[in-house]
Amino acid sequence: MMQIGSAQAEAGQRAFGHIEVGETLSRIPVAIPVNVVNGSGDGPTLAVTAAMHGPELVGSVAIGRLLRELAPAALKGQLIAVPVVNTSAFEFNQRATFWDGKDLNRQGRGNPEGSITERLARAYFDHIVRQADYLIDIHSGGPDSYYYYTIYLSEVPGVALNPAVVRTSREMALAFGLEHIFAKTPWRGTLKDEAMKAGVPSITIEMGGGADFFRNGAAQVETCVRGITNVMKYLGMLDGEIRVESSRCTLWDAHTEITAGSASGFMMRQTHWGDVLQTGDTYAIVYHPYTGEEVARITAPRAGTVLNSGTVWPAIPPGRWLAVLGDLLEEVELEYAVVSQGDA
Repeated sequence: MMQIGSAQAEAGQRAFGHIEVGETLSRIPVAIPVNVVNGSGDGPTLAVTAAMHGPELVGSVAIGRLLRELAPAALKGQLIAVPVVNTSAFEFNQRATFWDGKDLNRQGRGNPEGSITERLARAYFDHIVRQADYLIDIHSGGPDSYYYYTIYLSEVPGVALNPAVVRTSREMALAFGLEHIFAKTPWRGTLKDEAMKAGVPSITIEMGGGADFFRNGAAQVETCVRGITNVMKYLGMLDGEIRVESSRCTLWDAHTEITAGSASGFMMRQTHWGDVLQTGDTYAIVYHPYTGEEVARITAPRAGTVLNSGTVWPAIPPGRWLAVLGDLLEEVELEYAVVSQGDA
């Protein structure tokens, strides 16, 4: 018997249930909806989650498709699948939890006596991370942003990670199959950080987004499903060939954010992903929304390559996160099969 929250499944079965979190001020119950698939054969437990942030739904759609297509009889081990972790952020289409305005992915392991977001983080850590042998957490852009890379952490500043956890996380990232991997990032306090500290090999996927979902979304979902099943094949949970998008994978130190600062208006990028900027080079020009006058130039705070991540809609408020710069760490030749143009 496999049980996560109220979801219980015997070998060869699947089930749906909830992980109870708590109540809001007005006693509205808060829970994490969870699916479990208990395979017919022995194997590890993989947790796959999405929508910690409400508008980031590519992973949610992909997990739903995976659940429709995955036969428990073909699975060796167990799958914990959570298409929507933060239900209020999803309901109200916002990054932060509606009930307290906090970012679920910046709460560390959370606090069972804290605010709703802190309790969500703790429930996620206790009932999902601690019950899993491996973790894939999927994010994406919303309508105004686009991201396309995998994150594994080669290090967490100030923390001595288990080298075996780091190695396995790296192999999971390579097997997922995206061409670009961030091995270092400027973002701390994430639940992936906490999972790795707890000894659970983990990767984060940033899978697409943008305002043209019904033009490119199906390909993003396809890539995401293929990546999840690639990792399951790497872990021995599924049979079959791992297929990746390129024979070479590039690892980056994503070290510096570019933000709007005090500028606001219509942003027009002056660079493309892959361009190399020096400190002070112009990344974008901001124009007044009513007069068309130039009001600011947003420049690179540090030298680096413009990585495939950032805001893709012109209207920006002050402080808006726009892009990330990084330096090349390593290029890895892969021995996996490469997906052909037009392949499913």
